[in-house]
Amino acid sequence: MRFILFSLTLFLALVGVIVVAAAAPANTPPTADFTIDPSQGVVGTIFFFDPIAVSDAEDSDAWLLVRFDFDSDGAWDTAWLNPTNPPYNFTYDAPGAYQVKMEVKDTGGLTDTKVKTLQVGDPGNNTSPTAKCTATPASGPPGTTFTFSAAGSSDAQDPVSALKVKWDKWGGFDFRDQNWQPATQSVTFTYDSIGVHEVDMVLMDTGYLMDATTCSVEVIPPGGNDPPTARLEIRPATGTITTTFTMDVTGSSDDHDAIADMSVRFDWTDDGVYDTGWLNASQLWTNTYSDVWGRITVRAQIQDSGGLTDEATQTIVVTTPYHIFLPMAMK
Repeated sequence: MRFILFSLTLFLALVGVIVVAAAAPANTPPTADFTIDPSQGVVGTIFFFDPIAVSDAEDSDAWLLVRFDFDSDGAWDTAWLNPTNPPYNFTYDAPGAYQVKMEVKDTGGLTDTKVKTLQVGDPGNNTSPTAKCTATPASGPPGTTFTFSAAGSSDAQDPVSALKVKWDKWGGFDFRDQNWQPATQSVTFTYDSIGVHEVDMVLMDTGYLMDATTCSVEVIPPGGNDPPTARLEIRPATGTITTTFTMDVTGSSDDHDAIADMSVRFDWTDDGVYDTGWLNASQLWTNTYSDVWGRITVRAQIQDSGGLTDEATQTIVVTTPYHIFLPMAMK
C-alpha cells in the first residue's frame, strides 16, 4: 500500500513538473523602434537617435540592449547600451541618404532591427549659430527659481527670434521629451541639492545647423556661501635642487563643497605670480626647484565652486647637493 501511495505521489509530482514546463511562455522577439530628431538636416546637424520606443513582451526597457549603425556602412557605430540611456547623437560629414539601422536584443538573445532613411543635405553658404546661455541668479539657496536664457545667442543669417533651442536641466546632454522652442523664450528650473548644477543647451538655426553650450548655477546653503579653508602640506619640508616636492591641499575644507569640487593653483616661490592654472584640489601636485635654492615659501590658493577663495603657505628649505666655492682674489 505504501509503495502504491509513493508511486502515485511521484506520478503526480512529475505531472505537475510537466504541466508547469508546458505552461511556461516561450520567449518572443523584442520590437525595434526609434526616433530621429530633427527628422531632416544637413552636414553639421546634431541628430539625436532615441530608442526609448523599443518594447518586449517579457522584458522591460531596463533589460533590453540596443545598438546603431548610423552611416550605412554595415558596421555598428555604438556598443550595446540600454535604451533608457540618453539618446545617441551623431553628426554627418557628407551629404546623402543614409539608412540608419538599429538592433534591439532581449535577455533571451532574440533580436529585431529597424531601418529608417535619413536625408542629410548640403548646408551651402549657411553658417552655424553661436549658442550663449545665461542664468539668473547665479546662485541661491535650495528652491531658488533659476531663469535660463538663450536670447544672447546669434547667427549670421537668422535673427535670434528665428532660432530654436532645447534645454537639459541635469547637464547630461539629454534632450529627451523636450520640444524645440524659440530661443527668445526663457525656461526656469529649481534644485534641492547643494552644489553646482550644469544645464546644457542646444541651438538650431533655420538651416538645421547647430551649436551647443553649457551654463551653471550654484545652490548654496540657506545662510549663504562661505569661503573655503585652505590647508597646505609639503613633503618633504627639506630637500635639494633634485628633490621632487609633493604639494598636498586635500586637507582643505568647505561648508558645502567636497574637496573634488574645489580647485587649487600654486605660486611656487611666493612672488605674487601664480605658476599654474586651476588644478583639481583632490589630487597631489609636485614641483622640483632645479634652479633656485634657499628658504622658499610656497603659496596655494583654494577656490570653491562658488568662486570664493582662501590661501595657505608653507616654507621649505632647498639646498644644493654640492658646495659652491667663490674664487679668491690674489694680491
